[in-house]
Amino acid sequence: MLQQTSVKTVENKLKVYLDKFPNFSSYRSKKLNDLLSSWSGLGYYNRAENLFKSIKIINEKYKGKIPSNKFELLALPGIGQYTANAILSIGFNKKAYPIDVNIRRLLTRILDCTLTDEELERVLDISFKNKRNFRNFSESMMDYSSSICKKSSPLCNECIFNKFCKSAYKKFDKKILKKIKHQNLEFYIIKKNNLLCFIKNPSFQFYKKFNHLPSNLDKKFISFIKFEEKQKVMSFKYSITNHRFKINVYNLKNLKINYQNIYWVKKTELKKIALPTLFKKILY
Repeated sequence: MLQQTSVKTVENKLKVYLDKFPNFSSYRSKKLNDLLSSWSGLGYYNRAENLFKSIKIINEKYKGKIPSNKFELLALPGIGQYTANAILSIGFNKKAYPIDVNIRRLLTRILDCTLTDEELERVLDISFKNKRNFRNFSESMMDYSSSICKKSSPLCNECIFNKFCKSAYKKFDKKILKKIKHQNLEFYIIKKNNLLCFIKNPSFQFYKKFNHLPSNLDKKFISFIKFEEKQKVMSFKYSITNHRFKINVYNLKNLKINYQNIYWVKKTELKKIALPTLFKKILY
């Protein structure tokens, strides 16, 4: 959850999520939509899909217990070198050195050279004399590097490595912001009695695994519908990563649809299905 997502956002979501999914066995009777519904608001939803796939394998192949072998961990969807090493060191207290962006920054500044993650793991292995509590060592390296060796304003005066760090007291460039992308979007609320229309295979690049409202980007869908009235319901601004959207929501009335790639959901069932925060804002 913490990959690409702030601690505060995860803290607000974690307890509710763990109440619903307290262990691996709790996923057995669930579908991906159940997980996505609980994940809504965290963003980067491919993480949730990979989590669901991995836990399915863990339940079926490893009898509900996460493997403690690195090669078996790396075979799980969404798990790379960093995550595998973090599970081994923090979860099992095994010899492994997870290299996150903060640890990489600290070590490369101390040495003033660029090294591969494998080389950085070797540096940590040489530096770590205890060789017993890999859990504490990994967590302390993560915490120390993120709180002291900051990206643009490192706290060199407070750093215990400042006497031999080759980058101590240097000035570092401020964070380069990603280019902001602006876009106008329309989403359509289409009703039929107590049902709402959702579209399959949406063109909007986000939320493809969720139940999805039709939008002006769904050109083929639009070419197959006819309506007499387009009534604006709301208008607001919304951000996703470095994208800034101007959202306009419309009710389409007296509508005729000759399109197969849609489905209908009862209004009373909306809170039970997987919806991203954006669509909750529109529909609730």
